Amino acid sequence: MSKTEKFHVGSSISESYTFFQNHIRHFIRLSLGPLVLWLLLRLLEEYLPRAYGLSFEASYLLSLVTAAFALVWYRQFLLGAELATYGRLLKQGFTGGGFSPGRLLRSLLRVVVISLALVIPTILLSLVALFYYQSQGEAFSQNQLNEIVLKCTFVVMLLVSPFLVRLSLFTAGIALGRRSMTLRDVWDKTRGYSLALWLLTFRAFLPITIYAYVMTRLLQAITEQLDLHYVVATLVVNIPAGLLTFFMLAIVVAANAEAFRVLIGVREGDAPHRANAGPRREAALPQPE
Repeated sequence: MSKTEKFHVGSSISESYTFFQNHIRHFIRLSLGPLVLWLLLRLLEEYLPRAYGLSFEASYLLSLVTAAFALVWYRQFLLGAELATYGRLLKQGFTGGGFSPGRLLRSLLRVVVISLALVIPTILLSLVALFYYQSQGEAFSQNQLNEIVLKCTFVVMLLVSPFLVRLSLFTAGIALGRRSMTLRDVWDKTRGYSLALWLLTFRAFLPITIYAYVMTRLLQAITEQLDLHYVVATLVVNIPAGLLTFFMLAIVVAANAEAFRVLIGVREGDAPHRANAGPRREAALPQPE
């Protein structure tokens, strides 16, 4: 990273779209498998209640699928196509070593801490809202209680999002396999950039998400009007929904990776799509089995 290089939201967004345009072939390569899994899970979500009366929520498994795509797209941006593979993710976790229970526990601990940071304020805010409405003599149904919790969750997420976007750059460090990088390192190097990173995420995320939401609702209405078979209807709705989701992730991830390159810094040879990347380090290349 050049010492004179400054972080700009607009240039990072532009870089992410340019990168996507120049690497559509790799986007297809990396999103095809996750898209097939997306469709299979959505079909299973519709099939099990009809065939066996079983309830199945696909969202949890889909979050793993989208997370895997995000990690390999980080690698695509920061290290190039040779190192952006799902096989390497499954085998080594991008760290260059095998499975480690200690590493797994540390990762789970980070998830728990961040989750508690979100859940506890949400519960407190929900209780305050509940006590207020009860003091006004209002009775609540289960749906109204769920709505209060949903609104409080939104408020908490909005309030803490400037801090979460700073810590989200840690994901790029994971994709690079930097074992020594800590959350504190990311926090220190992004100090003073909370608003800029928040704007970066929303500018990358919001337009595509709104477009995907409108298209999905429109396709759902059309399939209901045509009374299509549930398999056909699921495919009609979820093929564009899945593609737009992975497109949105590609843009957000690349914008985040560019922010990581500028604010945290990369080694010589990283971000090989850039003309000033320098020669690739031997240690970064795939090693023979």
